[in-house]
Amino acid sequence: MFQKTILLVEPDSQARSTLRGGLEGMGYAVVEAGNGGSALRLASRSEIALTVTELYLPTDAEPCLVRAIGQTPALKRMKVLAYTKHAAESDRQWALRAGADAFLAKPTQLGRLLQVAGGLASSRSSSRREARGTAR
Repeated sequence: MFQKTILLVEPDSQARSTLRGGLEGMGYAVVEAGNGGSALRLASRSEIALTVTELYLPTDAEPCLVRAIGQTPALKRMKVLAYTKHAAESDRQWALRAGADAFLAKPTQLGRLLQVAGGLASSRSSSRREARGTAR
């Protein structure tokens, strides 16, 4: 059986280690990045089913990794789970407009994050960006 790969983007190494352990425990291969620039380079070179990332994480050329993924045609099929300590409805709406397929506010229980990530990574449906036919 094909093992799907999840790109985990988290600046905090301890949080990244905890999330990685949970995702690997669910049977996913996990690649890690500590910043948006590294994440975008990894995503462009690998077959990634899902990116789990802090929402407001900049890349080298874009102030938000989620938006950078949404604007990259080659990454249109990859799903994105954005999470952030900014829990306002406006943050959720912005994340979805920027290209996230799902949004979770911190603090989120590990089990809930893994449940949402697993659902997205396992889903056969297209990403929101691919379904729209365009990246915003």
